[in-house]
Amino acid sequence: MIRPAGPSALLASLLALLSACARPITDPAELDAIRNEALSLAKSHPAPTGQNGADIPKNQWPPTIASLAPKIVTVDDTGVDILIQHGFDGGYGYEIPRDGHSLAMPAKCYSEPAKGLFWHGPC
Repeated sequence: MIRPAGPSALLASLLALLSACARPITDPAELDAIRNEALSLAKSHPAPTGQNGADIPKNQWPPTIASLAPKIVTVDDTGVDILIQHGFDGGYGYEIPRDGHSLAMPAKCYSEPAKGLFWHGPC
């Protein structure tokens, strides 16, 4: 016989779901490395204006970016997007604009864990 889940099982499931949400790292040196590697990728993989961008193959990911185990790394004419976790309306990840401030989504979707490096969630 299957019994319905009680309040504690429901609470445990909810907590597990919330803890599965991706979060940005906080180490300043690692954040700087991510930004620098992303800007280097942007220079070495220029995307034509107006294009969707280019997915960078895993074997071309710099070491710090690769250590994040991203789902995909994309370079376009505005910058670099490092998708860490798929989600509704864009997922979670880092966006590093070429010019330091032009972002693809509305500002409310972002936090800035390091200068010129933005963290986004679904928006």
